[in-house]
Amino acid sequence: MGDAKTRARLRFPAGGRGFSRVRGVVAVLLWLGGAVPARADAPAPPPDLSVLTGQLARAASRAAAADLEVRLERARRHGLSPTARLLERGAMAHLADGKALGAVEDLNDALVLQPDIAILWRDRAQARLAARDLTGAVADLGVALQRDGQDAVAWRLLSAVEEQRGDWQAAEKAWQRVMALDPMVEGGRANGERLHLKAFGRPT
Repeated sequence: MGDAKTRARLRFPAGGRGFSRVRGVVAVLLWLGGAVPARADAPAPPPDLSVLTGQLARAASRAAAADLEVRLERARRHGLSPTARLLERGAMAHLADGKALGAVEDLNDALVLQPDIAILWRDRAQARLAARDLTGAVADLGVALQRDGQDAVAWRLLSAVEEQRGDWQAAEKAWQRVMALDPMVEGGRANGERLHLKAFGRPT
């Protein structure tokens, strides 16, 4: 984190609004050469997404599905670096404060660090949706799903974006993927029927 190449790739905006608290912390960590001291013990192995995804598809109750949804979210964020996690938390704080563009900027920086992490693309799509950048949200979800096509949350977000774009058939098709991956998703059947009626004008 502390070499010149890494520092050169990260661009923090100056002037105007200045650094956010999170950006200031990240900048200090980068210049000091790392966010967390090295640990002597071996890192924990990454969770097996395929196993958890299979369990979610077979969940027998909403409670069991909800537990697996949480575990999958944790598993998908397992590979985030400490600096990317700080940026991600800053983005979520910006969204909570209604500052969608600030969230997009934080996630831009996180993606400079770890463009291979699918969930960061999904997170930026969520921020772009909040900023009413529907085209950008669809583009980011395309990348996220190319890297992790079993992410039911990404498909659910894509369905919501396509609904706002007025493409009801695309929204309904994305929701079918949600139901295949997470059959116990809250409101799943009712939402599927609503989207099908909007897309095709007849009940399922």
